[in-house]
Amino acid sequence: MNMPRLLTASLIGFVILISASSATGAAEIGAGGMQIFHQSPTTQVGQSFKIDLQLPGVVTVGDQITVTIHEPVKNEAQFLESTVAENLGGVLTSLQFDLAKLEADAWGRATIELPITDSGNNGVRIARPGVYPVSIEMRTARQELIGKVLTHLIRTGDGPSQKLRLAVVADLHTSLRPSNSRPVLISEWLDVFNSHLSIPVSITLHPTSINENLPIDTPIKLGSKNHELIRNPFVPINEASLVDAGLKDEVSSLLDMGSEQLTTFGKLAPTTFWVGHERADDTQLDVRWDRGIREVVVNAVSLSPIPEKSPRGPVELLTSSSTLRGLVVNDLAPQQPHDTPSSAAQRALSHLAVIALTDQSNPLLTVAVGSSERGPEFTALFLAGIENLEWVDPLPASAAINTSFLVEDGQPQQFRIRARLSSTTQNFTDYREAVRHLEALRSMVRDEDATSYDVLSNKLLLSLSSDVSQLQRRELWGSTVDLVRLETSLVDIPPDESIQLTSQKASVPFSFQNRAGVPLRVELRIISERLTVEDFDDGESTTLVLDPGVTTHRFRLRALGSGSFPISIELHSPNGGLMIGKAQAALRATTPTGVGLGLTVGAAVFLAFWWLVDTRRRKARQV
Repeated sequence: MNMPRLLTASLIGFVILISASSATGAAEIGAGGMQIFHQSPTTQVGQSFKIDLQLPGVVTVGDQITVTIHEPVKNEAQFLESTVAENLGGVLTSLQFDLAKLEADAWGRATIELPITDSGNNGVRIARPGVYPVSIEMRTARQELIGKVLTHLIRTGDGPSQKLRLAVVADLHTSLRPSNSRPVLISEWLDVFNSHLSIPVSITLHPTSINENLPIDTPIKLGSKNHELIRNPFVPINEASLVDAGLKDEVSSLLDMGSEQLTTFGKLAPTTFWVGHERADDTQLDVRWDRGIREVVVNAVSLSPIPEKSPRGPVELLTSSSTLRGLVVNDLAPQQPHDTPSSAAQRALSHLAVIALTDQSNPLLTVAVGSSERGPEFTALFLAGIENLEWVDPLPASAAINTSFLVEDGQPQQFRIRARLSSTTQNFTDYREAVRHLEALRSMVRDEDATSYDVLSNKLLLSLSSDVSQLQRRELWGSTVDLVRLETSLVDIPPDESIQLTSQKASVPFSFQNRAGVPLRVELRIISERLTVEDFDDGESTTLVLDPGVTTHRFRLRALGSGSFPISIELHSPNGGLMIGKAQAALRATTPTGVGLGLTVGAAVFLAFWWLVDTRRRKARQV
């Protein structure tokens, strides 16, 4: 490579390196290690606005914190821009604090407290209610920027004449799953909901999640009837797939089990109401329509197409075959990289406050909590903020959904639900085989001996959960069939043999061996076209109880003809679902029976009569 090209390549590499360094530096500056771990959700005249800051790990002498309060935002668009440090508006006041005077604790936490007045004396003057952007910068003694975070001050007071209607729904299924990267205990959620009894929350969870996550001696009841529990199956299921597979009875059983357990936990929502969160699609809603669901809450991702802005109020949701009344979860200001639960909750609360102050259309917002970003700590702070925000009117989602429709051109606004998420049909043949075998075995044992089988039956039902992998299902279903085959093989049927009848009717012994440790009921069938069993009600079968060991029963057999012919001896489960054993026997009837005996006697009489007549004729000729 010649010298000019080498210099050019070096220069380009140097420029790229500088650019990369600048980009990295800009990204690293951001919050600079600062975080807001708590702040006053709302404030008013006579109170103080407090911010608890987590400072960077390295603090030097002369470092300063500057708190700048901007003019209140004028509308929702400006608020959203202000969350990313854009269009903050004019500066209302700016205050500097030496870090040394803030007296941070050993963990680098410091508190800034600003008294709020409406006159400017002895505090920060915040003259009117509103949502005020607040920027917090940390700089060195030479005014080099270390980091910057943004939040909002909500100054309450005289607000809008009409409050913002709000419905809060909580999806606890994901956060309670053991497979979750940050699993949460149900006791944490109970503490949240029971600490904020005045804010209705519509809660989606499954009883199995309660049982798996509940510490010992923890009360398992919601403390307020303001909260409502959405009726759900005992375990999470893909209801549409199960119904498509013909397992509607199993779905009904799981729903009944779920409702029964949830009733002990709190008040149930109406039977016609369901919250789908992100799991709703066309097929799922149609299946629920068939069982009586008429009102649903869905996420915007369940709509097709996804609207740029979710409707703020009840609308009609259209599927391929039904129309439901619905609410769509509304997105609030997005999460930021430096967020803590406190800063995220404050941003969401500030968004609600802005809508309450600036949206004159009487909106109804639906907000969801329970995701990994909105766990118990976020929810506790968010609900506490709502309690202090007098401009908001919280409603149960089941009540909010039945308020007036959003109207367009005189008709309710309509949104179409997306098509089925997956068209893959699951194969439940092995499940049905496992159930068939287990039900057959269950019909053979007494109730007092059936505990383990009933437990296994419940496991089979719960294996339909969408949280159970295909591998786990196959292992359980296959092992169930193997178990039943092993248990039923402990009953021995008489071996193939020959049965001799020397009369038309005879009492014949049959011996069976039960090598199980408990009595078993079986149905015995003796089948032949030329034989009936007079002890059997239908001539072919009867139910026996086989005690452990060898049991012998005698049955009266009636031959319908003479000669040798086969009979089939079968043992079945009492419910008829499974054949336990089968043997073939040869029956030999050596005595004339029925018609045969009649023909023999008739022939003898005819021969005797013929002999008598013939004898008389001979004597007459001789004379």
